[in-house]
Amino acid sequence: MPTTVVVGASRGIGYQFIQTLALEGNTVIATARNVADLEGNVKADKIPNTHVVQADLTSADSLIAAAKATSSLVDGQIDHLLINGAFLSSTGGMNPTDFADKPELFLEELKKSVEANIAGPLFAINAFLPLLRAGKEKRVTYISTGVAYVPETIDTRISNSVPYSVSKAGGNMVIAKFAAELQDEGFTFLSIAPGGVATEAMTDMSKFTDEEMAKMQVMLGRMMQKYPEWKGLISPEECVKRILNVVKNSKVEQSGQFLSYWGNTTQWL
Repeated sequence: MPTTVVVGASRGIGYQFIQTLALEGNTVIATARNVADLEGNVKADKIPNTHVVQADLTSADSLIAAAKATSSLVDGQIDHLLINGAFLSSTGGMNPTDFADKPELFLEELKKSVEANIAGPLFAINAFLPLLRAGKEKRVTYISTGVAYVPETIDTRISNSVPYSVSKAGGNMVIAKFAAELQDEGFTFLSIAPGGVATEAMTDMSKFTDEEMAKMQVMLGRMMQKYPEWKGLISPEECVKRILNVVKNSKVEQSGQFLSYWGNTTQWL
């Protein structure tokens, strides 16, 4: 069965990825900054075929060490690298003009976002590339976001989440650059947006001010106008199922593309 590395597997859809993949028979290498906590959860939930290794997405050295540890567990080869870890800025409720008198805050949040969401995938892919080259499937999947897709941003007027959106768009370009460079080696690089998922990051509204919440309600209304059939946030289990279906049905010719969890660029929810 395939071997998959999930970078950023401690919670949310990252944790759901290891549950789903393991139950499908994959050998799973799950990375986390806090190994003990993730190992405890894996044991408590009786998730089979799963190994936990330490890694920090913002540290190239950490990811190189994780790849080395992984190599010893899987005979030097993996089939799929799935990069889920990300930095989600606390300024998600702010629009561009809200930073007019807060330039230091914008630069600070942008720096953190770039380190995790742009440099992170580049570090991870380079660290695990020798193992991917030795594997059979040669798949790399980057979990992105629909708010990084320009047409969707304009259509639904999603003006908030500036550092997050900008950095995720940059991450998509990193994936495209790897696809271009390694096109002749049979790799399939994909960026996939997970849609609206009922994770703690999406449901915890305590970090937003009343003003930011009001802006987000307006944005939500616009999204529901475009997607009247949308029933709201889906479960991590359903989200992961859809993403993995896109991955499994993708072809080498699609390498470098940015897709929704429906496998297209027209429906993001």
